[in-house]
Amino acid sequence: MNFKQFGVLLSISTILGLNVMATKVLAQESPSITFGEAIGSGGCSVADQLPGEDGRSLSIILDNFSAFNGQRQRCILRVQTFIPSGFIVQDVQVLYQGTTDIDSKSKGTSLGRTYSFSGGALGQAVAPPKTTKFTSSKAFAEQDNITVAAATGLCSGGGQGLLGINLTAQSSSGSSIFVDTADLNAGDVKLSFDLKRCD
Repeated sequence: MNFKQFGVLLSISTILGLNVMATKVLAQESPSITFGEAIGSGGCSVADQLPGEDGRSLSIILDNFSAFNGQRQRCILRVQTFIPSGFIVQDVQVLYQGTTDIDSKSKGTSLGRTYSFSGGALGQAVAPPKTTKFTSSKAFAEQDNITVAAATGLCSGGGQGLLGINLTAQSSSGSSIFVDTADLNAGDVKLSFDLKRCD
C-alpha cells in the first residue's frame, strides 16, 4: 500500500468515525418515543400503525372513516406515548391526508378536529378546535401545529402520556370525504413530536 492509498483509507475511516460520533450525539440529544397501540372508536378503526425511523413520529392508517351525501361521522383516536426520562414534548405536528369528492351544486365537506393531552411528559395542548372546509374535489393534506405548554414540575422527567384526537367528517348532499387508506382514496394521520431536554 502506498502513502496515497493509506491517506484515502485514513480519510474514509475518519469520516466514518465522525459519522458514528455524530449519530451517537444525535441519538443522545433526540431520543426515541415509544408508542403504544393506537385505538380508533366512534366512526373509525385503526387498520395499522407505522413508527417513523426518526423515533418521534407515527403514521396511523385509518379504516372506514368517511362521510357521504349529508352524513356526519366522528372518529376518536387515542395514542399512548412513553417519553424518555429527562425530556418533555415541546410541539406536536399532525398531518391528515385524504380525498374529497364534491358535486358542483354541493355545499362541500369539512374536517374538524380537537386535541387533548394527559399524563406523562405531554403537558397541555395549546390548540383551539380547528375545521377545514373543502369546496372542490381534491386530494388534501392538512397539517396542525400544536404548541405544548409544560405542566408545573413536569421536568422531573419523561413518563407515560395519552394523546387524544377527536375528528369530525361532515359531508353535504352530493359530496363525500375520506380519511381512509383502505381504498383508492388513500390517506392517513401522521403524528410528529418535538422533544425538549428538561432544564
